[in-house]
Amino acid sequence: MRKLFVLAVATLALLSCSKQWDDLVHEEVVGEVIDFGVENQVRCTILKSQRKVAVVMPEGSDLAKLTISAFKLTEGAECKPSLKVGDVINLSEPIVITLTTYDPYVWTLSAEVEKPQPGPEPEPEPKTGPQLYNMSFDHWCQDGGVDFPYDEVATEAEKAVWGSANSTTGKMGMPTVMAEKEFLAVPGEGKAALKLQTHGIDFLIKILAAGSIFNGYPGEINFSTFSADIFWGIPFTDRPKTLEGYACYQPKTIDFTREPYTDLEGQTDKGHIFVLLTDWNEPFKVSPPSSLVDFDNDPAIIGYGKVEFTENSTEYSHFSLTVNYRNERTPKYVAIVAASSALGDYFTGAKGSVLYLDELSFTY
Repeated sequence: MRKLFVLAVATLALLSCSKQWDDLVHEEVVGEVIDFGVENQVRCTILKSQRKVAVVMPEGSDLAKLTISAFKLTEGAECKPSLKVGDVINLSEPIVITLTTYDPYVWTLSAEVEKPQPGPEPEPEPKTGPQLYNMSFDHWCQDGGVDFPYDEVATEAEKAVWGSANSTTGKMGMPTVMAEKEFLAVPGEGKAALKLQTHGIDFLIKILAAGSIFNGYPGEINFSTFSADIFWGIPFTDRPKTLEGYACYQPKTIDFTREPYTDLEGQTDKGHIFVLLTDWNEPFKVSPPSSLVDFDNDPAIIGYGKVEFTENSTEYSHFSLTVNYRNERTPKYVAIVAASSALGDYFTGAKGSVLYLDELSFTY
């Protein structure tokens, strides 16, 4: 009986010790890769939540021969297989390592070659299409000492492309349109540019003549107003996207004004160039300042674009004038109009303002 009692006490003691051992809980230390890198890498990403290390190498790298440049684990963790800084590893395929603290933690190391990043889409080359005669302003001839923008062998149709008041102002000793042979945007043998210059008369009467050129032809002079009718537009049935070219503007201070712009006296002059594409039934008769194109509301206007010049410069700058189309109709006429004084139709501007233009062209 005594022996049975001793055996029972011993059994209870053993059970008690086993329970105490089970109740001991160790602090969990997770095995993690704290830092990792290889020589010449582009970048390395450690994804702790997924227990992955992802290395990206430059294009052309040999993933089978990568030299470890950094490797740091959770303090006390052991790595199998063993790795250290300076080891050469093969990551042409992912490899698995086990980090052991109290418990094992499985990690995956991988590498890939950097994929080339797509660059920006190249700008499309401007498309060429139908142009107008002498948009380069290389062709000139003289009549009575006055310059006209066509050469001596030009056809009647070519002579009719560019109109101006030069046949009048030039013969009065105040040419508003001139050939420029020295100051060019694109120099070379046989090259020339266009020079527009504003003139003013302040003797007995005060009248301004802006330097202006346009597609079309001049009409008769009205001597009561000292102005002339002009007709804008020559036949043209294409739809260019832009008018490109080079310009240099040299404005003066406005000293000639008329209503409603008398408040501009003393301010700096402005020049401009614009394009009209229309389906007028005939060239538009402009009678400054009483009859002008209604740029905003004329239903015949299909496309319109304008560039204004305000800065004084001694060099040419490239400009690109976008033609904004209002509908899908096919044009009948085009009118490129440029002036050294933008408000010349209102006899407002500055005597001596000069606008140089060179190498105009349409893009499509």
